[in-house]
Amino acid sequence: MNARTLLAVPITRCDLPVGAQVRAALAAGADLIELRVDCLDDIGQVAKLLEQPHEVPFILTIRSAAEGGGWDGDESERVALFESLGLKLPGYVDVEYSAWARSANLRQKLGLVSSPGADGGRPRNRLILSYHDWRATPDDLDTVVRPLLDSPADVAKVVFTAHSATDAWRVLGLLRRRGGSRPLIAMAMGAAGLLTRVLAPKFGGFLTFAALDAESAVAPGQPTLAELLEVYRWRAIGPDTPVYGVVGWPVGQSKGPRVHNAALAAADMAGVYLPMPVPPDYAGFAEFMTLLTAQPELGVQGLSVTMPHKEHALRWLEQEAQTVSAGARRVGAVNTLIRTGAASWSGGNTDTVGLLAALRTVPGVLDDPGRRPQVVVLGAGGVARAAVAALCDAGCRVTVFNRTEARAAELAQAFGCAARPWAERGGADVRVVVNCTSVGMWPNVDETPLPADALRPGLVVLDTVYHPAETRLAREAAARGARAVSGVEMFLSQAAAQFALWHGRKAPLDAMRAAL
Repeated sequence: MNARTLLAVPITRCDLPVGAQVRAALAAGADLIELRVDCLDDIGQVAKLLEQPHEVPFILTIRSAAEGGGWDGDESERVALFESLGLKLPGYVDVEYSAWARSANLRQKLGLVSSPGADGGRPRNRLILSYHDWRATPDDLDTVVRPLLDSPADVAKVVFTAHSATDAWRVLGLLRRRGGSRPLIAMAMGAAGLLTRVLAPKFGGFLTFAALDAESAVAPGQPTLAELLEVYRWRAIGPDTPVYGVVGWPVGQSKGPRVHNAALAAADMAGVYLPMPVPPDYAGFAEFMTLLTAQPELGVQGLSVTMPHKEHALRWLEQEAQTVSAGARRVGAVNTLIRTGAASWSGGNTDTVGLLAALRTVPGVLDDPGRRPQVVVLGAGGVARAAVAALCDAGCRVTVFNRTEARAAELAQAFGCAARPWAERGGADVRVVVNCTSVGMWPNVDETPLPADALRPGLVVLDTVYHPAETRLAREAAARGARAVSGVEMFLSQAAAQFALWHGRKAPLDAMRAAL
């Protein structure tokens, strides 16, 4: 494995001077600069830059359109550019393996720019031979990477498209298996591929890429330098770093990575927490968990589970004869998975803790000994089950409303409370309303699960949606004189409980709140 995984920043924007982009990337912490000549209009700027002394090596890339790049011109012109610019480096030249294999002219020119200089010093450039699949992550990754590892390349590079976290973990498994034999870059594009970029140091990847800013990203799912270094503490990741994450579909809106990584940093603990998108059906969840269970060497130690997989997690644990807490079994949903052995997991539910803690930010709403508050719960999914269980245990009188009446009735029957049709939700005379639906969640921020005329002074409204922090429901509740409790409070409390379960210590709640 490499002693240290390098951090490369692609230079891609035409609206800014190339030199200014390079200086900004170096100031932000880049180890290498990739010059994406196929994306840049002014080749003269690039040539002039290469003639000047530079602090770190450059990677010269002129990616063909056939492999997702911006070069759609004559191939002989591209080869000539590789030669003219490559002779100015030294550094690295990245070229597609397919082009290298079929073109004797390209191989000859690349040999020229990689040969020792006249003074007999080290080679001017090291050759990166690359393969890109913009469609998927194939089943047999070893067959794809083998020709590149057998080639004369100094560095082999394979890039796939991940449609789920399962794909990303398979790519990381490839890097773990094959990265020790010679320098290898193995990563995946797409939102699910973020795992492969962040965890490259854990599995010995030669380098990873990060964009200078959001506008400079050259591949789907490429993080910015700030995200990689500040949110994910990339410089602190090594072979022994434990991995945690949030499993759901989608998970791009989750604040879990920001909050849990900040907590790990505040507690001065090793670890990284990542989004792990898994398709919404049970089969997708089971495939994901089966892979992680079969490969404990991947280092995943704990998982948050969010929509729509909370009930899937319980089902999987039960089918695999794994441990489930009494609270999670009562709720019928698991939102926390803890690895307890090489092939064993336990499941719990911290949503109940989070919900009651959030409501108790309003003095007396739950703990008045002379009252049993009437509570409306909107929804009948995993969060709603946790809410109903917690509220019933706290002595509340609960009524469930759901668009599908049969699900509301089923949930109410399970906990001995009431259910009524969704259309009647605005007319109930209640003390507390808890929204457990996803209505109002980003990006559908203009939606609300409850009409404004159902809101009144004295009502307490808890919206379990926390992205955005202030939903339309919360705004309208406050405007009508009701007491709005942000889903942020529930999220932080349940996240703190997860932290304690994974790490055996109290969560640094102030740091988590500041990060959120």
